[in-house]
Amino acid sequence: MKWRELLNTAEAVARESGNILKEGATHLREVEFLDARDVKLRADRESEELIRKRFGEAFPYPVYGEEKGGDESLRERYEPYWVVDPLDGTYNYLRGSALCGVSIGLMRGETPILGVIYDFNSGICYSGVVAEGFYINGEKVQPRWADKLDQAALSTGFPSGMDRSPARMEAFIERIAPFKKVRMIGSAALALAYVAAGIYDVYYEESINLWDVAAGLAMIQAAGGVVRMKPSANGKAMSYDVWAGKEAFFGQ
Repeated sequence: MKWRELLNTAEAVARESGNILKEGATHLREVEFLDARDVKLRADRESEELIRKRFGEAFPYPVYGEEKGGDESLRERYEPYWVVDPLDGTYNYLRGSALCGVSIGLMRGETPILGVIYDFNSGICYSGVVAEGFYINGEKVQPRWADKLDQAALSTGFPSGMDRSPARMEAFIERIAPFKKVRMIGSAALALAYVAAGIYDVYYEESINLWDVAAGLAMIQAAGGVVRMKPSANGKAMSYDVWAGKEAFFGQ
């Protein structure tokens, strides 16, 4: 099966789920889980249930999702599998911020293949296939990233699994300080899409979950950028430290 057919299906599924999230925002904001750093809504669960149902009808590939998990050994195998964040930016969605979306990636092991991120509030669908190209609403886009670090914008955040001890925060600030601008928008998926589109130049987060970034990493590679990811120090499966975008601006 060609990747383009899979991409088209992922786009259709992301749009369907995203449109439901947009129209049903009131009742879908029901909180089902809450702790000091994270929140889960009815929206997260129902969106993933829909996505899994649609993929089950269309393709045999396994699904690894934020809400219902999956087979963690997939990252060590060669078979393709879907990585789904049914609502990235859940806290934004809860508070009425427009910065959220549906993220669907296809990976083989730890290698991104393709990705779709649907910003349902704006109606913008970002998509890409590695080695084929990056698209915004179906139109191929080539990003124009900054030439110099002191003109570059970095997008980052504080994921729920990140070590926020004083020593780690000091090291984190040292890494991001050289950039002209630093942005935290509360959605790793959209942050990565913005790098692929050339709105930002680099994405960097520590201890970010694979479902948050799988689609966006594929897009950045599709757009000609570079991805560097390594298992995070927190020891959790499917948790990574990630740099993505223009490689010349990566930290060490």
